[in-house]
Amino acid sequence: MDFFNKAIEQAKQLQQIAFEAAQKGIEQATPLVHEGVAKAQELQKTLIEQTPHVTAAAQEQANAALQHAGTFIATGKTFLEAGTAQAQQHLSIFAEQAKKAADATVTAVQSAQKPAGTPGAGTPSTPGSAGPTTGPTGSSGSTP
Repeated sequence: MDFFNKAIEQAKQLQQIAFEAAQKGIEQATPLVHEGVAKAQELQKTLIEQTPHVTAAAQEQANAALQHAGTFIATGKTFLEAGTAQAQQHLSIFAEQAKKAADATVTAVQSAQKPAGTPGAGTPSTPGSAGPTTGPTGSSGSTP
């Protein structure tokens, strides 16, 4: 059970950091992006360590969370390297990927907690419950 709580808490922190970064100016967002990338790497590590120990349905969801965390990290690094003009676009993608990673993590944890063969395993019961319900959700229209 410790894995579940840790993964969800890391996902919530990741989403909150991205939300705060998207609300600040480019200069103020830079330290938050650094922190977000570090949190995403922690989440990746947690998921990688625990994914082999969960059901197939949960593994599929954990792999989705890993993919979103990887995109989040790549976008954060691109933001840190980008000029001011490009940085705002990357912040939008950054926030979108944080939300997707958080949602996928919650779904993976929920799937892992359900006994195998339970109807609805792998289906989130409360989409978007991993963090703030307001803020950017990636309205840029592009998903890397």
